[in-house]
Amino acid sequence: MTDAMKELYDIFKEESKDKWIKEGKKEGRREGIKEGRKEGIKEGVINTLLILVKDGIISVEDAAKRANLSVSKLQKYLNEKM
Repeated sequence: MTDAMKELYDIFKEESKDKWIKEGKKEGRREGIKEGRKEGIKEGVINTLLILVKDGIISVEDAAKRANLSVSKLQKYLNEKM
């Protein structure tokens, strides 16, 4: 391989590497945002159910069932947040 060809190869290799790194970062951000939204929605549902329990509108058992949590886990959240 001539020096000029090697230099072009090295430049192309570095540009390709940078492109894939940028794409990987974009994908990572998209996945992070997606997961963050899921967690935020779940937390919002739990907080709403805790308020309903606190206000006596639904029972702890009903709230736990709707949150897909055990009663003890929901009770723990209730003790921590209320």
